[in-house]
Amino acid sequence: MKFVACLTLLLAAAAFSQDPSNILIYMDVSGGYGEAVVTACNNLWPSCNVYPATGQPGAMYTQFNDALATGPWDIVVVESWYADCDGLDWAGISSYYNGGGTLYVSTWEWTGGSSGQGVLGNDMGVSAYSNIQGGVIPHYAWDTGHPICDGISDWGWADPGLGILNCRFTVDSATPITGWTSSPSAGQAALCVAEDGKSIISGFTLAYANEGVAIWENVLDFMWTGSPLERTTWGEIKSSF
Repeated sequence: MKFVACLTLLLAAAAFSQDPSNILIYMDVSGGYGEAVVTACNNLWPSCNVYPATGQPGAMYTQFNDALATGPWDIVVVESWYADCDGLDWAGISSYYNGGGTLYVSTWEWTGGSSGQGVLGNDMGVSAYSNIQGGVIPHYAWDTGHPICDGISDWGWADPGLGILNCRFTVDSATPITGWTSSPSAGQAALCVAEDGKSIISGFTLAYANEGVAIWENVLDFMWTGSPLERTTWGEIKSSF
């Protein structure tokens, strides 16, 4: 029996030792911001097929939606910070996530979107949203021992000149890793591990973070290789809510 259990663990580890084959990305690109996620994918996995569709420029909603429907995708990324993203198939994105897919999603339309953005966020373990408007404010690592925070010394970010910049989350079953206050506080979460333990839901836009590429590399690597049970200080953080 012990041999079977060990063999199962070895096979599971082997399954995740190989690089992802196909990654689908929706992103906005403007003013020198937006391409950090593609750079990070290429840095981590040079042989991976990365398919980027842009909302700005190009309004490539149909291309993204068609690609999502045809798959298969090892990881799907949605980073919407500039263009209206109601044209994305949010029902399809939700189906991908709820069907076991590995998803990263952030959007400036958590509250204003009319195509199911908020519903997806609820599915991923966030119960409420509060938009951040105005100038740059500090950002903080809450769970400094988490792989997403490894080696990141600067959580600052630039202002791309937009009205709605980021979002504060109230979490339910999601696990907050970073937030908008110096210590964990209710209603102030940002980067969160979703309810499935591997996907990421974010109110912090990595596209214009000062260390955006490095943070993206950590996020993507965690999504692909991290353990669903990896919650280093979550008990302490959760007690703050």
